[in-house]
Amino acid sequence: MQIFSFISLILFFILVFYVGSAASANLLARRRGTVLKAEAFIDKHNEENGQLIDVREKEPFKRSHLKGARNMPALTFSQGKSGLRKDMPIFVYGDTLSAAAGVAKRLRKEGAQKNMLFLMAGGFRAFQAKQKR
Repeated sequence: MQIFSFISLILFFILVFYVGSAASANLLARRRGTVLKAEAFIDKHNEENGQLIDVREKEPFKRSHLKGARNMPALTFSQGKSGLRKDMPIFVYGDTLSAAAGVAKRLRKEGAQKNMLFLMAGGFRAFQAKQKR
């Protein structure tokens, strides 16, 4: 019976850690830019005709991406200036929201305004999963 209690306790802590890390990632993303659901993200991009940036690696980008997206893997942002215009909206997405949030943090350091940065909630994986339904 003690083993069952011990295993239950470990599983509880894993669950709390998972929920806590997901909530903190979402909170950090909201501090760095405007987080929009996939449909709203695409609609907003079409309305504002901003810069659409896919921060995934080259291979996943080649397989599938949003129309008009430019591939700029997250690692390229750590090498310095992104070359993106700060006077135009920047729409960033990756496999997950946290990947886009990491890039948004670097863009903010480069001078991008929070109200000009838009991030896709759930990332491209969630968007693709929804499309397959």
